[in-house]
Amino acid sequence: MKYFIICALLFSTILAAPKRAKREAYSLPDGADILVGAIKTSFSCFNDGYYADVDNNCQIFHVCHSTPNEDGSQNTQQWSFLCGNQTLFNQLTLTCADPEDAVPCPEAPSFYNINDRINAGDPQLYFLNDDDIQRAEPLLYRNRGGEYNQVNRPAPQRG
Repeated sequence: MKYFIICALLFSTILAAPKRAKREAYSLPDGADILVGAIKTSFSCFNDGYYADVDNNCQIFHVCHSTPNEDGSQNTQQWSFLCGNQTLFNQLTLTCADPEDAVPCPEAPSFYNINDRINAGDPQLYFLNDDDIQRAEPLLYRNRGGEYNQVNRPAPQRG
């Protein structure tokens, strides 16, 4: 009888437990919404690689990986990660970075093609080519005349 009561209590506790919110489909840590705000779960993988989530201000990024099924179709897996406080995912370098050092979030999709080089499996391909760097250079905050502009800053005076 005690066993039955314990099982009934355990079962009722499971049923009474809070349901998983939609954002947990992303498997983000608790409190992620404090950093990001209302999390939009609209991102869907379309190719293998690392992708900034523009809908979440690039504070979340996704790793996508496809595996073949026996019937020839593809099964795509998605893992989602939260960048650290006050950082965002830089699609140019595929890292979380300070916003001043990153490609602006709205421009991230124009650099999604960098993933193609990772997937090519050719060790002779450069991770970034000259075209990528030239396209990104004017977009970086420090090169748009911001306070991080090291190029035009005068050299320190020695007394």
